[in-house]
Amino acid sequence: MKQHFSIKVQSGIYSILKVKDSPGLPEIVSRAGNGFFSLMRLAGEWTIICEGEGVPYDSLVIDSSHGWRAFLIDEPLTFDMIGVIYKTTEILKDANISVMAISAFTTDAFLVREDDLQPSLRALQAGGFSVSYDKEMKP
Repeated sequence: MKQHFSIKVQSGIYSILKVKDSPGLPEIVSRAGNGFFSLMRLAGEWTIICEGEGVPYDSLVIDSSHGWRAFLIDEPLTFDMIGVIYKTTEILKDANISVMAISAFTTDAFLVREDDLQPSLRALQAGGFSVSYDKEMKP
């Protein structure tokens, strides 16, 4: 396995929402915007990750956490690649940075608190990762 990857920092500040299971859920999803977005259901709990400006403030939101920054592994991953999340989160753990990791079909995404973005990127660069920025974001 290739040991080091390129990371692309996404523009925007994200929120993580715990929402009720409801027929109104599709409406929340449609209002969440067109950027980086995740909808997950585990054990009856729905979680939405979306840009802060797309956050639906209504009775379906049970709990929320705001002020997260997102970065993606900026190259296609395959299911036989082992240790990508481990390597990334190990570096962040050693830097004492909390991370939320999620996976899509061909890449992994990581969220860190906004205050931890620059320390995260420094730690990952020191660990051999290269960093680029979303076209809307300046370093």
